[in-house]
Amino acid sequence: MSGIAGCLALAEGTRPDTDWTVRAARRMAHRGPDDDGVFADGPIALAARRLAVIDPSAAGHQPMRSSDGRFWMVYNGEIYNQGELARRLRARGVQLRGKSDSEVLLEMFAAEGKDALRRLRGMYAFAIWDTQNQELFCARDPFGIKPLYYTLAEGGNQLRFASERKALLAAGEVSVIDPDALRRYLSFQYVPAPATMTPPVRSLPPGHFMVARLGGPVDVFRYWRPVLRPAKSPAVDAPERILAVLRESVTTHLRSDVPLGAFLSGGVDSAAICALAAESRPGMLTFTAGFARPGYSEIEHAQETAAALGLKSVPYVITAQEFAARLPQIIWQLDDPMADAAAIPLWFVAREARRHVKVVLSGEGADELFGGYGVYYQPSVVRAATRLPGWGRNSAGAMAARISQGQRGKGLLQRISLPLRDRYIGNAHVFSGAEVNLLTRYGGGTVFDVTDPFFDQAASAGLDDVATMQLVDINTWLPGDILVKADRAAMAHGLELRSPFLDREVMAVASRLSRAEKTAAGTTKFALREAVGGLLSQAAAERRKLGFPVPIGHWFRGELSGYAEQVIHEARTEEWLDKREVLNVLRQFRAGDPEVPWRRLWVLLVFSLWHQIYVERVFDPVKLGWES
Repeated sequence: MSGIAGCLALAEGTRPDTDWTVRAARRMAHRGPDDDGVFADGPIALAARRLAVIDPSAAGHQPMRSSDGRFWMVYNGEIYNQGELARRLRARGVQLRGKSDSEVLLEMFAAEGKDALRRLRGMYAFAIWDTQNQELFCARDPFGIKPLYYTLAEGGNQLRFASERKALLAAGEVSVIDPDALRRYLSFQYVPAPATMTPPVRSLPPGHFMVARLGGPVDVFRYWRPVLRPAKSPAVDAPERILAVLRESVTTHLRSDVPLGAFLSGGVDSAAICALAAESRPGMLTFTAGFARPGYSEIEHAQETAAALGLKSVPYVITAQEFAARLPQIIWQLDDPMADAAAIPLWFVAREARRHVKVVLSGEGADELFGGYGVYYQPSVVRAATRLPGWGRNSAGAMAARISQGQRGKGLLQRISLPLRDRYIGNAHVFSGAEVNLLTRYGGGTVFDVTDPFFDQAASAGLDDVATMQLVDINTWLPGDILVKADRAAMAHGLELRSPFLDREVMAVASRLSRAEKTAAGTTKFALREAVGGLLSQAAAERRKLGFPVPIGHWFRGELSGYAEQVIHEARTEEWLDKREVLNVLRQFRAGDPEVPWRRLWVLLVFSLWHQIYVERVFDPVKLGWES
């Protein structure tokens, strides 16, 4: 696990900026506190900060050179089938110098080139320099667990890349933002890849690789895409197959040469991971966080589950004052503005975990793969509405408009009034297109520019509505929100986070589940619950998802109301947002308007605070000790 950076001189006769490469790596020291290294030769400079997990010896030092001397690599991630791949290499006569997965990855690429990607089982973002062909090859794992950002600099004469966007454009270095990215952020609560809020920086999308050549173009290709092939009806052995593949995935994810624990909330996802891990790691530490307000803490449920599994529980309670004090640092850590409030407790629980362990298992991906979100449950009346004529849908929409936000029936009528393609952009849909037009000063396009390709893919495959929503979320919500907050929160503290659900073998089983095996009997993740039910108490197996709830609405109407108002008033965001409309949202929220839930205020506050950090530099990360 590492923070990686590099600079390739693209123009003949130019040199890479090695000083910049070293500075970029230093900005990500939190990702790799154990070791650092740099390699520069001809047109390339590579640097890495290492978090030593597998084979912590010097044999895993980066940048790493292949045994034949041709390739140099920097790499961030873990390859879980490294043992199998190592045996494959030895059968070919390759003599491995150590036991690190880094070396296995590098030698696999040296032997098979880009075809090695088909054999990798794990999370990764890496860059490999071919000294013979003068070519840089970069790749990112299929789900997007590990990040990689890049940009063209010095008039297009340099390609720079890094694990975090802040290494490419730090606080005070941002002068322009992408107005289209801002518009999408206001709806999605994150910026969908490959765009970022800070052009010309781009994110290499999940399942893609990039090739750059001296004197040539920079090309990006897709090598993997998620495919769902749901069965028409449930299979009798589905729970058995799910349990078997999860048990095998957890076993491979437990491989570590350093202390390992797990995140444990009150839900079935993390409980299942912990139950399977406990089979070989009895007494393993588990970690959770919550708030001292009824309904906003999963600590009690997590402790009950841990005790039942024979595991130890380490809880942490977050106060409103600590939340406000750490919020600027957390938003700085996230790179682009990302208004998923669950990132806050995740940051705190990662901090506590790092005091005890260096690696944690976590439950990311279960909802997307096994159908865990409440919105996936489509009542029969909504499915029947697909056959309504236009006037019928219009009538339903008119009725929904007359019902106040939060009142019974409004959401159902809204779902009836619009086709799935026109209403579903993922688990977060904060501001509508019309509201975004009022709030923003520039930009164009709509959120459907992002989601339409996945609806087209779903239509071509004949997917039902549940599988269609899953496909949208696996391509957008999962890499843009869920995995961003997981990576940044954990790596902020030099903690490796592993997600056993996001495994290619688990995906192969989950992709074949029928609709009824995902949403049935009034619940979600039906087959998954059946699979792990024998490992857990009934309450843990059936408990509804909370997902690290945060009492922001209560705080912003109570002890932190002044904080929210101050940030929004003081942030100099007038160039990008209509401040009158922003303040109107604040006023309506404070007045208790049911049409303005806290999430709308939160999206605007996070952007305002991000703007103060990265554009205005109200906060200095170096002086505050956030950046070494």
